[in-house]
Amino acid sequence: MLALSNKVATKITAALDNAATSMFGGKLQKATLMVYECNSGDVSLTNPVDEIPFLFNPHTIKVDKEVEFAEEATANSTKELKYSATKPVSLELGEIWFDTYETRESVREKYIDKLEALLDYQPGTHVLHVIKFVWGEFSMGSKLDEAYAFLAAKISVEYTLFLPSGRPCRAKVALCLRQIMTASKESKLRNKQSPDHARIYTVKRGDTLQGIATFAYEDPRQWRRIANSNDIPDPMTLRPGTVLMLPPILK
Repeated sequence: MLALSNKVATKITAALDNAATSMFGGKLQKATLMVYECNSGDVSLTNPVDEIPFLFNPHTIKVDKEVEFAEEATANSTKELKYSATKPVSLELGEIWFDTYETRESVREKYIDKLEALLDYQPGTHVLHVIKFVWGEFSMGSKLDEAYAFLAAKISVEYTLFLPSGRPCRAKVALCLRQIMTASKESKLRNKQSPDHARIYTVKRGDTLQGIATFAYEDPRQWRRIANSNDIPDPMTLRPGTVLMLPPILK
């Protein structure tokens, strides 16, 4: 009776997908993980080495983007938050269902083993495979699409249906991905006014030397370089409208 109930539930899920397609228009897009090799610290996102299609699309997607701050003591012994860096995006795909009840295959061997392998490093390079999550307009409808390359950080699998032999035939999966920036993509996104040339910067309200150093050099620790080049004895005296010279980093 339990197997019949779950089988019906699977068909209902498929029917709901079809109903959503009819309601909102357009062809139903199936979510897929595109898998790429990473060599010498870089990866080409044009020739995938594997594809992992989802049997059913994820029910939830959670996107986390977080800023990292450094705490510094002020003259009044209070703590001031200063921008340090923007952390990589975390993408959590929740409640992804895989089912092999009708074929009596092992859902673990057919689907889950491939997903778990994404968290194992490649024997030749000792790095993880790089992943792109592709799902119709969700992934293609953002200006950040090209920067959305990920590593698998965590997978949680809950097996919910078994054959009398103990063979699992239904699983609910949650997958957490962490964003990476490939070397080639970082080069393309880097400001044309590169840090090996001097630049002029006008201070805006709320700016800090650490924040400006992050903008100019992608390293908040370079704030002293800016302070020394502009004869700033006290970084707390930075005023909006001040014109700063951002010195080059000579290589």
